[in-house]
Amino acid sequence: MKEVIMNICLTQSRHFSLQELADGVYAAIATDGAAAICNAGLIDLGSEVVIYDTFLTPIAANDLLQSARSLFGRKKLIVVNSHFHNDHTWGNQVFANKSWMVSSSHTRELMAENCPQEVEWFKANLDRRVAEYQNKLSSANEDQRDSILLMLGEYQGLQDALPHFRLCLPAITFDQKMEFHGAKRIAELINFENGHTRCDTVLYLPGDGILFLSDLLFVGCHPYLGDGNPQGLQSALRKLIRMQAEYYIPGHGPVGTKDDVQKMVEYIDDCVDIASSLVRGGGNYEEGIASLEIPQAYQRWKISWFFPENIRFLCNQMTVQKEK
Repeated sequence: MKEVIMNICLTQSRHFSLQELADGVYAAIATDGAAAICNAGLIDLGSEVVIYDTFLTPIAANDLLQSARSLFGRKKLIVVNSHFHNDHTWGNQVFANKSWMVSSSHTRELMAENCPQEVEWFKANLDRRVAEYQNKLSSANEDQRDSILLMLGEYQGLQDALPHFRLCLPAITFDQKMEFHGAKRIAELINFENGHTRCDTVLYLPGDGILFLSDLLFVGCHPYLGDGNPQGLQSALRKLIRMQAEYYIPGHGPVGTKDDVQKMVEYIDDCVDIASSLVRGGGNYEEGIASLEIPQAYQRWKISWFFPENIRFLCNQMTVQKEK
């Protein structure tokens, strides 16, 4: 088994730290409160380097590019967008004209469809949201500060980036699976439909036992269920557990293992049970959501504001199904 070097900072970026998982394979783990927001990956294939996801902002993406150059020299770059969410794709412009940019066909369609609307929303609301979180921070207790700083870092990063932002869509697309055959290793891209979003792409290194899962997995953080299909997400996670892998890199949180994937399956089960109970109780389930406590098993998880949103999404979903 290859030695895994963890928790070693290999870059001066304030937006992420790099963790070496195997020779030439690095997880870029986002720093809370900075402008990367999501995790990313750097994978040396031999004569090419794969960059898996590009962060929320160009400033963080530029540091990722410089890290790739520092580690691997000026090898050809292949950029992979795992799914359409902005925290994984809005750094693309840094790699334009410097790389082959790849995604699934469906992800490219979703990026083109959603990005212009998101940009307009942020232009209209960003300054207000920054001010709101600055005010919250001034009166926050110690338990609240981490969550507020996380959101403030995201919005301030966008505040700096938005005037210079431009949408860069992948030029190369695929449907179900794509393989990169390098002199050093093989990397596989595998699509999962209707999971975290309508289309999510994982990157698998079978020779190293490493899976980059993006937002199909959150570790030590509440996942966001509201843009996908929780049952489809569980199905994808169960398939990923059965794959030959030792290290699972999430979209948010530290590097995980199979146990973390199983915990997320159980989290979804628990959320479904809570939502089912609220819907069965009849009446206005919003009152029940307002008084909910996060289950003990997840109380220390970050991004806690996703929990009531997840329950609300599931209640809405169940109510619609019940009325059909």
